[in-house]
Amino acid sequence: MTFPSFSPWTILIRSSLVCCLLAAILLSMNLNRVEPLPLDLSPLQFDANRAHAKMFSLSKKFPNRVTWGENRKKAANWLKEEFRGLGYTPQSLQFSEVIAGKQYNQLENIYVEKKGSQHPDEIIVAMAHYDITDTTTEGAMDDASGVGTVLELARLFAKMQPNRTLVFLLTDSEEFGAFWGARAFAKSFARADKIVAALNFDFISPGKITKILTLCDGLKTGYTPLWFREIALNSIRSLNEVEAKDLDGIEEFVERAMLIPPADHGAFLQAGIPALNWVGQPENFGYVMAHYHHTQADVAEALEPRSFRVVGQAAERVLKSIDQLPKLPENWRDASYWKLSAGYYLPGWTVTLLHILIFVPFVAFSLVKFALSAKASGKERILSIVKNELTQTAILFTSMLSGYGFMLILPVIHLLTQYETFPATQKSLILYSPNFLVILSVFGTIGTVFTILRAWVAHPLDQAHHPKVRHTVLTALLAMIIALAFLKNSYLGTLLLLPPAYCWMAIDCRKDHEGRAVNTLLILGGAVTFLAIAIVLNTVFHVGVFYWYLFLSVTYGLISTYAVILFFLSITVMIRLFRSFVL
Repeated sequence: MTFPSFSPWTILIRSSLVCCLLAAILLSMNLNRVEPLPLDLSPLQFDANRAHAKMFSLSKKFPNRVTWGENRKKAANWLKEEFRGLGYTPQSLQFSEVIAGKQYNQLENIYVEKKGSQHPDEIIVAMAHYDITDTTTEGAMDDASGVGTVLELARLFAKMQPNRTLVFLLTDSEEFGAFWGARAFAKSFARADKIVAALNFDFISPGKITKILTLCDGLKTGYTPLWFREIALNSIRSLNEVEAKDLDGIEEFVERAMLIPPADHGAFLQAGIPALNWVGQPENFGYVMAHYHHTQADVAEALEPRSFRVVGQAAERVLKSIDQLPKLPENWRDASYWKLSAGYYLPGWTVTLLHILIFVPFVAFSLVKFALSAKASGKERILSIVKNELTQTAILFTSMLSGYGFMLILPVIHLLTQYETFPATQKSLILYSPNFLVILSVFGTIGTVFTILRAWVAHPLDQAHHPKVRHTVLTALLAMIIALAFLKNSYLGTLLLLPPAYCWMAIDCRKDHEGRAVNTLLILGGAVTFLAIAIVLNTVFHVGVFYWYLFLSVTYGLISTYAVILFFLSITVMIRLFRSFVL
């Protein structure tokens, strides 16, 4: 009995249809409606003028609050006095950090507590940062506005007896060291594991705000649980004044894939603490980010009391609503979901299965193509080509790893100034000044190691074409990279590796002019999402020269070693495909 043989493209079409059917079944069976928790609708007492006045005082009395400066220390003392005036006993959590090659040992998070009466071991945090970047003077928007909001919330709750313990936290070193103060608090606060929710106020924009953006991404890992997110969003909506801006659907997909948050909440989420971040935005938010954020124009006069009222009242409702819950939701730390729209979400296991189904046609295509290639070639030839391709790939990958290793020691040997995790945030002058000598030294290391290894294990078979076998080996390597990415973050694996999978599997094995042109487009097409992210980071988030931002992110550890290794593996496959099917 013989079975019919199918071409790889036939298998691709049929497996795609089956996967679409399975995906539709999964969606229909597991699409859940978002069930909001009740809000506390008691009268709101947040005083916007008080909050605005505290912002004004901090901005004007203590300009240049860079983490290493004397004015930051004076601001810390002033904040302690403000808390004392409200009847609290301020506490200090000191930590150290290396900034521009210098060790600072008296950096300071300031916080106060209001002990709960019924659930004292369940802690709710309201927080903001009081340091500023070195590209501004007053830092009124970012983040004296958040500090003013936290101080007014602390005043309100000083008069109340909450059910749960409230902590009002003002962090240091948000702008330098990649949220180093928030990391220190999440690590060193004795009852960090008791924090059930942390609401961060990154800033309130100048002008009349029309929306409050809720951000939920952790630093390298973590995401905001759905129950906390919905209480925050519904508290904003309950005011009927501004839009509750939520990044759901494809925006959440990208946010979950990248996990490079813009504020302190990311460090809390990385530590497993439920947290989210609020940003008060006007209609012309793009203009604000370009002309006010981290610039000399960020002054107290630009901010309106009305904006403080909207953010502050919504925050008051969030804190009261969580405090009044009879009990926390079951699995209150769980963030394994994907919110598709305002009203619906998918559980995490369903999302993972959908991500896997997306790649099944690619795997089926590659397996059939490999089987046909093996059948058409002798066993010995197949094995020798596979061995050679793996050897050449290993040479290239090892060379890149050597460059990565050299990058990691650059601060140690003082070719780059040492910082803890990242030199600074958006618009820092550091990000606009690439050190070409350092970049060339890394590429020189890669080139030197590659030349040595290549000469050591050179094999004439690498000059032979054998296109179908080479192609199947490289697509198999890509499938392995996809599997490794899924072990860490299936959102990232899908976002960055879906275009390579389906572009690179379609490479034409012919080497005429038309085939080379098509292959060039297909290989470049595999990098489309990476290029899109680069454009967004440059034009929206103002991170400086993109390749230099990426270089520093890798060197200082903002991007994890696991992600770097997967990136180098993908680049290795891309180079080998270009070598085999274009050159």
